[in-house]
Amino acid sequence: MNNAHYFLGSSSSAGFKKPIKEILNDTDNTVYILKGTPGSGKSTLMKKISEAFSESKQDIYHCSADPDSLDAVYLTDKKALIIDGTAPHCIDPEYPKAVQTIVDIGAYIEAAKLRSKKNELIALTDEYSDCHKRCRSCLSAVSSVIDDIMASADSLLLNEKLDSFTERFIKRILPKNSDSCGKLITRQRSAVTMNGCSAYLPESGKIYLLKDDNISGAARFLEKAAKLICERGYTVQASRCYLSKTEFIEHITVPEADIHFITSNCINSLNVPETEKEINFRRFYDSKALRDNDNIKQRIKFGKRACAEFLKESAAALIDAKSIHDKIESYYISAADFDGIGRLAYKLISDIRSL
Repeated sequence: MNNAHYFLGSSSSAGFKKPIKEILNDTDNTVYILKGTPGSGKSTLMKKISEAFSESKQDIYHCSADPDSLDAVYLTDKKALIIDGTAPHCIDPEYPKAVQTIVDIGAYIEAAKLRSKKNELIALTDEYSDCHKRCRSCLSAVSSVIDDIMASADSLLLNEKLDSFTERFIKRILPKNSDSCGKLITRQRSAVTMNGCSAYLPESGKIYLLKDDNISGAARFLEKAAKLICERGYTVQASRCYLSKTEFIEHITVPEADIHFITSNCINSLNVPETEKEINFRRFYDSKALRDNDNIKQRIKFGKRACAEFLKESAAALIDAKSIHDKIESYYISAADFDGIGRLAYKLISDIRSL
């Protein structure tokens, strides 16, 4: 069974963004909110549950700070969500027990074993926090640079030509699906990680690659395309770029048609080997105005260089944070009752099977 892979959220200059309100607010779901320390086994528990339901369709949500770890698993057939509710996600039940249940994995950590290591843990935790502050500072600079690139590029956009193309293109590839309007939901494909800006690309369907190093054209295309596709009766999954204050749409998926629009720009430099079509957005900018205006040309050129450098520094901060987090985890792992956590996993799997 092919599972869909996403990030639960992404770091930004304003902190951690977690755009999964649709699932959390759906009261038809059963939600298990995991609370526990680093190294208490939250990710391992989610992986065990995912493996137990390997024949079921799943949405797998990865941790942007460490993509090898899981932040959530959504079993679509069972309408069951298992999610890490600790910082930076900070998720609490709105309808306790009726819809959401807290699962206290911290109960399987022996506090007495940690008290003698209190000073080391406090120092490491403060150091870990400083790394994320450093990352946010870099992303704040990235945000300013991206906004300036987009402001410059906006002045060059051939809006009428782009909007006309968008309308024709969407009509051509997507027949009307329903007289009722579809809906726009969020699924985060991209995030800032230790490897820079990373993305989980679709594993099937038709991929239209939008190539736009100036960002604005593809962003305008996707905003308009998402609206048009919804009007044609489809559900649209949007992945936004939280590195800009405008939080523009960077990728969209139309699940019913298995169609995907993926942006490659100066932020993510995505390489997609197999595509249905590449759309190069150079034709939607006024090339003559760009040639004649040295100020705009230099602002965009500088912005791209600065963006790359600040993203490199933010990734370095996340690498340092991961190294410190691993040290913190080692203390908690040494104090964990993994037999008890194993029994908890078995109980949760049994509960979910009965849904």
